[in-house]
Parts: sequence; C-alpha cells; structure tokens
Amino acid sequence: MNLTQFTFLSVIALVSSVSPVSAQAQSTNQAAVDTLTKDVAMAVFSNQRGEKANEIINQLSACGDGCDVVSIIKSVGGWDAVGVKMEELGRLKNTAQFQAMSTGQANAAIHRELARFYGRYKNDKNYGVPLRPDVQARMLAKIDGMLPPTATQQPAPVVAGQPTANQDQPADSVDENGNIDPQAIQISRLQRAVKDERTNRIWMIIFSAIAGMLVGAGVVYFMLYRALKQEVDRLSTDNAKLSRDLDAIRRQKIANEPRQSQPENRRRLENNAPPRSEPPRPPASADPKPVAESLPVTPPVIRSGTPVPGAPAQNDPVVEPMAAPEAVQTQPQSPPASPQLSARSEVFYFPPPDPNGQFDNAHRSDTLSPESAYRFSTNPDTPDVATFRFEAEPGRVARFLTYRNYMIEPACDSENSFSSTYTRIAMRRDGEAVFENGTWRVKSKALIRYE
Repeated sequence: MNLTQFTFLSVIALVSSVSPVSAQAQSTNQAAVDTLTKDVAMAVFSNQRGEKANEIINQLSACGDGCDVVSIIKSVGGWDAVGVKMEELGRLKNTAQFQAMSTGQANAAIHRELARFYGRYKNDKNYGVPLRPDVQARMLAKIDGMLPPTATQQPAPVVAGQPTANQDQPADSVDENGNIDPQAIQISRLQRAVKDERTNRIWMIIFSAIAGMLVGAGVVYFMLYRALKQEVDRLSTDNAKLSRDLDAIRRQKIANEPRQSQPENRRRLENNAPPRSEPPRPPASADPKPVAESLPVTPPVIRSGTPVPGAPAQNDPVVEPMAAPEAVQTQPQSPPASPQLSARSEVFYFPPPDPNGQFDNAHRSDTLSPESAYRFSTNPDTPDVATFRFEAEPGRVARFLTYRNYMIEPACDSENSFSSTYTRIAMRRDGEAVFENGTWRVKSKALIRYE
C-alpha cells in the first residue's frame, strides 16, 4: 500500500467519524427550538379560556419535547393567529446556519430569538402578560440544560420591556460577514406597511367620527331652525288673521251705525246734555186788532132826574157817556224760559283700544254690544275725563282672554299672571281716560285680576 492510498483511507475514516456527531448536533439544536416553542405556547394558552384552549394545553402536555406545536394548534382550530406566531418563533430551526452551529452558538441564537419575539409582541396582552420575566427565565434555564452555553459567551439576561440587539431582525438575517438577508428586508418593509396602514385606519376613524358629529350637529340645527320658523310663521298668520277679523268687524259696525256730524257730537260732549229744542211760539194772528178794541167796554150809567133840553123824556133812561179809555201800550210777550236741564253723568261703551291705548270714537256705543269690552263713565264737571272698567258680555270673555295681548293689556294691568285655567276677570281699580283730538286715550290703566 503506497502513501496515496493510505491518505485516502484516512480521510474517509475521519469523515465517517465526524458525520454522526454533526447529525447529533443538528438534532439537538432543533429539539431545543421545539422545546422553546412548546413552552411559549403552553404559557400563552394557559392565560386563555375556552374548550379549544384547554384541548391544546392537554395535547401539548401529552406530547414530549420536540413535538410539532404548530400542527397541534392547527388541528384543534380556532387559534390560527397564535399558530402563525409559533411558526415564526420556530423558523430558526429550519435555517442551515443554525443547524451548523455548535451548542454554545445555538444557545445564544435561541436567547436572541426569544428576546426578539417578546420585544415584538409584548404590547399584545395575549403574549406580554404570560411571558413574564420569571417565565422566560425558566424557559431559558431549560434551554441551557439542553444546550450548555460556552464559558466565553454567556447569554445576555432577558429583561422584560427592554429591547435587545437585533430584536427587529430574525436571528439569521445577518451572517458572519455582516450581509443582510433580503428576506429580512422584505419582512421589515411589510411590517412598516402594516403599521402605516393601521395608523391610516386610525386617522380615518377619527376623521369619520368628527365628520359624523359635524353632520349630526348640522342636521339637529336645521331641524330646530325649521321648527322655530314654522312656529313663527304660525304666530304671524294668526296675528294677521286676527287683524283682518278685527278690521272686518269694525267696518261692519261702521256700515250699520248712522254717522252723526262731528260738530253735533262735539257740542254734546261739551255741554254733556242732549241738544236743546226751541220752545214753541204762539201762532201769530192773521188780522191783528188794536189792543184797545179788544178791551171790555163799561156799560153806560143810567140815572133819573130833571130832564135836560133836548134830553129824552123822564121816563127814558139817561145814558151817561163814559170817557174814552186811554190807549194801553202792551209789551211784547217774551217766550217762556226753557227749563234748565239737570246735569247728569254719561255712560257709554267701547271695543278694545289699539296697542297705543286709543279708543276709536266711531265705534262708541250707548249700550253693551257683543264687541264692547270697556264701560266709560263721565262726570258733568269734567266731560273730557272719564273712568273706565272692563265690562263685556259673559259669552265674549273667553275670546278676550285668548287675545288678551291685544284686547286687555293695552288698557289694563293684572295683579297675577294668566293661566289657562282662568275663565273670568275681576276689577280691582278703574282706569282713567282723557278726550284728546276727538279720541279717548288711556291715561292710567285699570287694575284687574284673572280668576
């Protein structure tokens, strides 16, 4: 046997002795990853409730170390999201670089992978709460028992809430030469896109809520505006209708009543008495005679005595002539003095005044009519001043109460506030009005009480 053949046989023997050791090392590294994945899944599902979560825990407890956690989760169903994350955690074992690592290097890689996994999902209560620091310490202690760390490279302690190096990248994203894996770059881009999409959705929700509030406020404002406008239009229509009805009643009353001349009314108000009538004069005689002829004539006196020449016989009666009566001057007979009319107070009625408190003299009535609302009384000593009070037919009081703003309040003040239960009006004090420029005007309002 020459030297070349001896060398070839030595190399084959050396390779044959190293291969089982390498296969054993790869199997131990992968089993450690499966153990970590199983422990993390057990911790996550122990914090959940439900039949499927309990079934997954039972199956994980029954299987030994190195069982396929992802297959068990998918077979039970209902927790596919957790299965995806467990598959992400166990992805380290399928890389050729990890399989070729020694036990110390594999231990350090598993420590980094757990730190990265916790740093990414710690804000999720399904992972952040069950993976407490003490739970992670027990998991890593178990990994240290399977893959003892080297003396020169101790794993850095994992502290909850603090990121570690390369936690945003997979353990195999950077090789020994410092090159970045393109797959890790793609994953990082996808993560940023998902984060941006989540942020955009949040802002869209906020903007939609604000827009909805603005639209709702606009709709409420528009509805209130329409309701208020309808109420104002209704009140305006009622007011206009009331004014038309009042004008029609006034025109009808003016057309039915005879109009008197203004001077005659003024004279009656000033004198506070009806017009005087001329006394009757005696009819003049068609053929007046002197007063002397109309006086009685005294008969002559007949005496007895000596006859006088040329006198009649003795037996004849002697007529003694009488002296002519003197003419009597008569004074013209004055007409009999007219009797002095006794002064008396005057009572009359008016409809409600206008908003300025002025009563239309054309609607004055000497008797109570359906449209009358106020009774006036004048004193003969002061004919231009009158006292008034509210007085109307009982059947018309309800109408006056309904439109009290136009028919009562311009001439009366009330002791109490009006209520819909009140049906009549009681007087407390008469008001006073003055006659100015042919119109009666309220000087002081009357005082009433609603009952």
